[in-house]
Amino acid sequence: MDFGEVLACRKDDIIRSWMAQVRAGEAIESSQNLAYESVLDSLPSLLDAIAHLLSSAQTQDIQDILESSLVHGALRAQQGYDAEEIVREYALLREIIFVILEDKLLESDALLLLRTTRLIDGSIDKVIAVCFRRYTEERLKEVNLLYDEMIVSNQELDRLVRNEQKNLAHMAHELKSPLSCIIGYSDLFLRQQGNASAPNLRFIEQVLTSGRQLLNMINETLEVSTYRKGQITINSQRIQLCDVIEEVTAIMGTLAQQKGLLVSVLCTPVEMTTDKARLRQVVTNIVSNAVRYTETGSITIVASQPNPAEDLVEISVQDTGLGISEVERAHIFEPFYQGNAGQQLSSSTGLGLAIAHQMVDLLQGSIRLSSTPNVGSTFTITLPLQYKTEMADPLLAEREADNNDPP
Repeated sequence: MDFGEVLACRKDDIIRSWMAQVRAGEAIESSQNLAYESVLDSLPSLLDAIAHLLSSAQTQDIQDILESSLVHGALRAQQGYDAEEIVREYALLREIIFVILEDKLLESDALLLLRTTRLIDGSIDKVIAVCFRRYTEERLKEVNLLYDEMIVSNQELDRLVRNEQKNLAHMAHELKSPLSCIIGYSDLFLRQQGNASAPNLRFIEQVLTSGRQLLNMINETLEVSTYRKGQITINSQRIQLCDVIEEVTAIMGTLAQQKGLLVSVLCTPVEMTTDKARLRQVVTNIVSNAVRYTETGSITIVASQPNPAEDLVEISVQDTGLGISEVERAHIFEPFYQGNAGQQLSSSTGLGLAIAHQMVDLLQGSIRLSSTPNVGSTFTITLPLQYKTEMADPLLAEREADNNDPP
């Protein structure tokens, strides 16, 4: 009797019975949410190879069986099977094959029965062994990949920790300078009072200047912290863009004139709905940055609606200052970042542009920079004419999620 032929004829019955038992209840839990073909996998080709093996016991049949088990092991690893589940599904297959062939086996002579039983058991045992080898290899790949990801995450965490330590050290240093000035001049002022001499107004002015500088540093730090926590609210209203530009120019123009800089304003009348205070803060920070890093030449502020068909407005601030290198441009909007020029100024905290970038994001706009070292820089702010309140909550939720995610 050719048991290979019998097995081939009953292949569909074996498959139906095996699929039913695999998916019965929670026999193999990992199969419950997989498609029929994904669970079936290489079983048909495996049964064909075993059938050929029973008929002829050719070396190629053994190779086919092993190839099927390699594919099967890799797939089960990808599908998240436990090792126990793989053993269980092969145990079910072995049991079903013998149940299907039982009547024919009992009718055959002892030698043929023994040969057939050994071939079936031997082939399935080899399948399990090779399947587990590939399954283990795939699992090790996952472990190695996870390990590599953990190494990268740990390196990033170390970088963030070092960066925060650097930021804290920088902030402590920056706060120390005006505080030392306040203490020193206050002490001189008190000594002067003790000598009953006329108060030195220069000492008082230095104390006030340093106090304002210290307060500004603290406010900027709190502004960044508030943004990261997603606690900044937007109060939108109808405003005239040119009014905001004029307010900023009136304040910053004086500082520019003290340095001999020419300030030009080209503003197209545009009415928009946005947070006036936040917009003024953004423009002030950008213009202040231009004044700080421009020694000679001019600063030009242009506000317009480039394309009337689009509900967008652009505000650009162009200076003839030091410019920003390509390397520095990649980090210029990061909190506490200072380029070579910023490190030379005692009044720089590295927060002005970061706050501007954050505020523009809150106003549902974008900011971009183009710059050439020793020629100048242009910051361009693009904002919607109509602040969309319905977009604010998702953006806030996204910032809170980013703030809560592990590094």
